[in-house]
Amino acid sequence: MRKHLSLFIIAGVLSVTVISCMVNEKKSNPENKIAASGQDHLTLEFTGTESFNIKNPKFKVSLYGSDPNLMDVKATLITEKEFEQKSVPFTIDLPIPKNPESLINPKPINGVKYYVTTEWDSDGNGKTREKGDIFIDYDKKFPNVELNNQTQKIYLKILK
Repeated sequence: MRKHLSLFIIAGVLSVTVISCMVNEKKSNPENKIAASGQDHLTLEFTGTESFNIKNPKFKVSLYGSDPNLMDVKATLITEKEFEQKSVPFTIDLPIPKNPESLINPKPINGVKYYVTTEWDSDGNGKTREKGDIFIDYDKKFPNVELNNQTQKIYLKILK
């Protein structure tokens, strides 16, 4: 009986310790600074090494969020906005809601991963994400972003 009581006490102490660590980690996670700071936009710098011929300046940028530990779950669209740009490099401010983590479904348990996507018919043929369009260069760097006050760099290329 004493052995079982000791095991229950140890299990309880471990549970409280683990939960306490998870709460402290979530509070100190730099991705959560945006909610505390009241930041209302994400500054993105788009750059690339190619020569870009832009016929259609209108494009859309989307911000997604997900729990990094849930691999089989589709990311949640947090916000998206259309912009116009006639040359690369350029910088934009993407408006974001006050509490983006609260919009993610299923609710994140241990942190949040954010990333951006673009949709741009830059060659003006009426179709996006096809040969000749400007696209995020995933080979150079995946477009993960942190919701903080720093400018995030996104690399672009022309789809071939």
